[in-house]
Amino acid sequence: MSSDQDIRTPIDDRFYRLDGQMPVRCTFVEYSQSMRNDANRIVAQDSVGELQVSTVFTGIDRNWGDGSPILFETMVLGLPEDLLPQWGFSTWNDAITAHLHLVDSLTAHGVEPLLSEIRKKAAA
Repeated sequence: MSSDQDIRTPIDDRFYRLDGQMPVRCTFVEYSQSMRNDANRIVAQDSVGELQVSTVFTGIDRNWGDGSPILFETMVLGLPEDLLPQWGFSTWNDAITAHLHLVDSLTAHGVEPLLSEIRKKAAA
């Protein structure tokens, strides 16, 4: 008889865990075990004034199999107007690069350029 970890289902194609900084496909059971540890989820977190920039490994493909899997997410918490912008990435390197760029931009230019960009996209 096989263990739970040996049983694969179609939905398992959406789950990933990190092997170092490399996402690898896994079963739901492996995914849920991996995600119990904060170190397996948090890529980077920084404060810029009252804002929190958070980049995490979600381990679930948000791209629904259409192209490269989107497994990392960067968010800015604490923006006015209940805004919660999110950016998705396929790789650790892309996610951390974008995170650091966002932190640098917020530090150098403040929040207004980001708010302007968000409002512009919402109006389009």
